[in-house]
Formats: sequence, C-alpha cells, structure tokens
Amino acid sequence: MTKKEVLSNLIDKKKAAILKLLINSKDELYLKEISDKSQVPLASTFRILQELVSQEILERKEWKNSKTYKCKENDKMIFLRDLFYEEFDGLSEFVKNVKIVEGIQEIILHGTKKKSKANVLLIGDDINADQVDEICNEIKEKGFEVTFMPLNKEQYAQMVKMGLYSGEKVILKEK
Repeated sequence: MTKKEVLSNLIDKKKAAILKLLINSKDELYLKEISDKSQVPLASTFRILQELVSQEILERKEWKNSKTYKCKENDKMIFLRDLFYEEFDGLSEFVKNVKIVEGIQEIILHGTKKKSKANVLLIGDDINADQVDEICNEIKEKGFEVTFMPLNKEQYAQMVKMGLYSGEKVILKEK
C-alpha cells in the first residue's frame, strides 16, 4: 500500500467521496448533485460541505436560493488534489462501453487523441448511433469528448481510397 493510499484510507469515506468528486469535476456543483454523484446522503453531504468551506478547501457561491460548490485554488487543495485526482481515460472508457453496441466490427482512432477529446470511426453494419451517442454523453460528463462517425466497410474503403483517411491507422478494437 502506497503512502497516498494509506493517507486517503484514514479520511472518512463520505468525505473522501465528496472530495474525489469535486477535485475531479471541472464544474461548480449543487448540493443535490454532489450528494447524488458521490452517493453520500444529503444531510451528510451538507455537513461535510460546510466543514470543507470553513476550512477554506471549498468555496461556496450563493445566488438567491441556490448555492454551488467548487474547489478553492490554494495550497491545501494542491495537496488534496495529489491524493484524489484521477486521470480519466475517456477513450478507453468509450471502447469498453461501446462493446455492447451491436454491429460494430472495428473502432479506429481518427487523428490523434488529445487531452480531452478524440475522434473515432466505427466500422460495421447497422450501428445504433443513438446508443453510441448515449455512451458519448456519459463520458462527456466526466470531461472527455468522443466524436464518432459510423461507416460500413465499403464506405471506409472508399474513404481510404479517396485519401480522406491518410493518417496513421490506430485500431482500438477489432472483432
């Protein structure tokens, strides 16, 4: 067990879940969102958020009837970010989740993968684009955008012939 794991195991599980969520989120979140996404009861979430705000780890923004929370940018947060930050590989998550979609025979990376975005070609027949869209939206919520184009084998072959796909061919999945 690493020092990082030992230290994170010493922290209350509910507090750790909330910190992990907020540190890995790019957006300001509402109390209910934090409670739902961290799977911590609403009352506990409220108590923990108040504590983290008073310790100047989080900042709370208030408008008429709503409050949002986000991480403060200070030394305390830099230390906690080292503990709880999780690098999210959206492309691997996409490939893993898209396996349930019928008709996909090949997944090819189109261009290069960037830090928070990738373009893929889905080769196959009768690919359910709505189902793939749903998977893309779930991944986008985690901060990574996947753009896809479904093609059948003939369309892909024609695209290659026309020089529209001239880059390095990186196959992410083959049947």
